[in-house]
Amino acid sequence: MSEQQPAGRWSRWAGPLVMLVAAGSFGSVVVGMLLPSAAERELAALRPTEQLRDPSTAIPGVIVEPVPTHEHDVPGAEPVLEPGRPPTGGSHGPRAAPCDGVTSPGPVDPAEAVHALEHGAVWVTYNPGLLRADTVRQLGFRVTDGDDLLLSPFPGLGAPLSLQSWGHRLVLDTPADPRFEQFLVALAGNPFLVPEPDAGCPPA
Repeated sequence: MSEQQPAGRWSRWAGPLVMLVAAGSFGSVVVGMLLPSAAERELAALRPTEQLRDPSTAIPGVIVEPVPTHEHDVPGAEPVLEPGRPPTGGSHGPRAAPCDGVTSPGPVDPAEAVHALEHGAVWVTYNPGLLRADTVRQLGFRVTDGDDLLLSPFPGLGAPLSLQSWGHRLVLDTPADPRFEQFLVALAGNPFLVPEPDAGCPPA
């Protein structure tokens, strides 16, 4: 009997102890799920506010290109195009490219894309010769999952990937670069940097 007592004492405490350990582990998991990661905190800091109207200035590699006076909603008006560089603003006609999370299998009219930028969209362009087909598909999933976004190939693009918003550009080698998501958070739908923030993106 005396040799069995330690085992009895252990069995009496084992259940509560296991439950306590399990509860502690579960609590750690829950706390881990509730606390934002460093990357999530960094993205949250890039959301535009009245006090921080252009958070993209903190993203390395973003080029700010002030848009000169442009013709707006003028039939036949076209932005000034440079080889291998999608425009970030300029003159355009009355039609805007659909940009409520739209992927286009073919090139988009630059004037229509610029009109979408004027409304607050980010235009994601890529060189299909420099990006794998599965990467392009992943880009499509990301764009269709968001607002104020459009995606299209851009013939002659001088890089694998280029993101444009009104007066802003970021050239990247891969969408896996953290700056890709940072640019979208800082500039897609940013109401402080575009001429017509209340116009919205037309659907496809």
